[in-house]
Amino acid sequence: MAFEILFHRYKNKVKGFVHKMLPPHISSDKIVQEVFIKIWIKRSKIDIQKNFSSYLFTISKNLVLDAIKTAVHKKLVYTETYILEEVIPDHESFETSEKEMFSRLQKVLQKLPQRRRQIFSLSRFEGLTYKQIASKLNITENTVDTQIRKSLQFLRQEFSNIL
Repeated sequence: MAFEILFHRYKNKVKGFVHKMLPPHISSDKIVQEVFIKIWIKRSKIDIQKNFSSYLFTISKNLVLDAIKTAVHKKLVYTETYILEEVIPDHESFETSEKEMFSRLQKVLQKLPQRRRQIFSLSRFEGLTYKQIASKLNITENTVDTQIRKSLQFLRQEFSNIL
């Protein structure tokens, strides 16, 4: 009964807190649920003399950070494969492993001019939109688009030479 009271008292506060910290593509409901599951599991270890809100929001913050790390890792794995497929559509037909291909990709990316490489990385590895990149680098969206196109053209050319 005490847990139910805590849940109803804090669920909206935790959800608001979690929602503010998460990127829009990650659901806050799942994390809120995990927060209260952790509270339930650790209920016997909770020190009633200490501030419960602090404990609750520390758990919330840690779960949000874990979710973001997981999302970033998944995005990087997806992005590596996507870039390989975008640059070399039939890369699976080669005997080279994806790790080797990604290593080659990194070496080829180093040949790009620094600013172009930065724009490409912000787009493909960090998942920023053209608008976000333009704002961050104080350039136009058209410049971002042009630099991405030139990067992809260069990568296709370099990979056709390698393979």
